[in-house]
Amino acid sequence: MKIKFLSLFFLLVFETSLLLALDNYPFSVGASISGKMGINAASVPSGLQNAISILGGVDAAVLAYMPMSDDTRTGVFLEIGYTNTPFGLKQYGTGNNQTSYLNQKWLTISPIILMSGVAIGLEFGFNAFEDEVDKKYFMFGNMPRKPDFNVSLRVGYMYPIFTNHIGSLNFHINATYNITGSDYGDNTYSPATMSLGLNYLFNLETDER
Repeated sequence: MKIKFLSLFFLLVFETSLLLALDNYPFSVGASISGKMGINAASVPSGLQNAISILGGVDAAVLAYMPMSDDTRTGVFLEIGYTNTPFGLKQYGTGNNQTSYLNQKWLTISPIILMSGVAIGLEFGFNAFEDEVDKKYFMFGNMPRKPDFNVSLRVGYMYPIFTNHIGSLNFHINATYNITGSDYGDNTYSPATMSLGLNYLFNLETDER
């Protein structure tokens, strides 16, 4: 399962890198908002199977961008965000087909490299918020406090929808894979997520581009 998700990451990078490069973003600051879904990418005990969970809320972040090239969209992002990691567990073989959902909530700091629109980086999560658990059908075993620190691989693509001298509105798609994992009871979970959203970058450079 882990190999499949990593393969999807690299496939996304390869496909988007084939697109034509656009003009670079200027030195900018901004904010983003995203919808998300997730699934555990690690194995689970017999009698359970992983289930996709669609986030009921949104991820939100502030970000800064430093361009590294005048000819291509190449530069470095720093993003600080409120980040959710939803996933679920479903019973099978019992006739109940009950599903429990868990949403881990993190304060994240993400250094990201942008190369011709392809964004690759790491997402460092800090345990600053309480998890949200659907307790109707509880399948996560004992619920100790989640780790104080978490690391995820992140890859995505960003494309400008509208640009002027004030700034740019951009569409972005991101995928993450949790490297460190989280232990709940006797099990370790490594969620993978996919998110779609928008960000707006305000131009801080004096010259129009």
